[in-house]
Amino acid sequence: MAKSQQYQPPRRKEPGLIGQLFSALVQLVVWLVISLMLSIIIEWLGMIWFWPEQGADHAKAVLAADKAYLNRQFYDQSLAIRNDVISITHEATGWIARQSWLNTLLYNAPDVPDGSFFSSLQAWGYGLYQRFDDYLQASTYVTQTFVIRLALILFSLPIFLVAALVGGVDGLVERDLRRWGGGRESSNVFNLARRSVVPSFVAACVVYISLPFSINPVIVILPFAFLLGVAVRIGFERLKKYF
Repeated sequence: MAKSQQYQPPRRKEPGLIGQLFSALVQLVVWLVISLMLSIIIEWLGMIWFWPEQGADHAKAVLAADKAYLNRQFYDQSLAIRNDVISITHEATGWIARQSWLNTLLYNAPDVPDGSFFSSLQAWGYGLYQRFDDYLQASTYVTQTFVIRLALILFSLPIFLVAALVGGVDGLVERDLRRWGGGRESSNVFNLARRSVVPSFVAACVVYISLPFSINPVIVILPFAFLLGVAVRIGFERLKKYF
């Protein structure tokens, strides 16, 4: 009687380069949406506990300060694409400011007889809108700030590229020294460093976008760029000595 062969499940096919890039792009978009929601929640909590006397004016002041950081990019004419990105950003913020659909829906609603269910519902909607109008206005300002900070992060990409380049070159030098010196292999350290590259950039985006106050983007971007460079350096340093 022939021995029954043990069933071996098929090996899971690893995604290719395009699949990995698409997956990373989707994850980045998800984290950006989470950052936007988090920044709105932080602003609302601040309006309740930390700056109740300012209300939506706090988010408006943050928006004005970030616009000033963005307008400073006009002075650098080294890249022609800068003006295009800034123009698109201003158009996007203007479009967001014009999206007062809730106000239009409430105040342009058809007249209904008094005492009916729809009149009570309409009155309840008016009262609810007037009560939370300040919070809705603050969320509009925060969304505009979100778009501006995305543009500022786009202008900060060269910092991450330079940090990754310096870290990669230094890591390759250390790899050659380890190769000729008979250093030990450490795949665990390599995998940990490799998996820390993308989170370093994503964390910079999340932290900068979620800040409830205006700050020079370099102060936030530079530490995370340094961490990304360290992760790239360790990854190249711990790369296999022989292939």
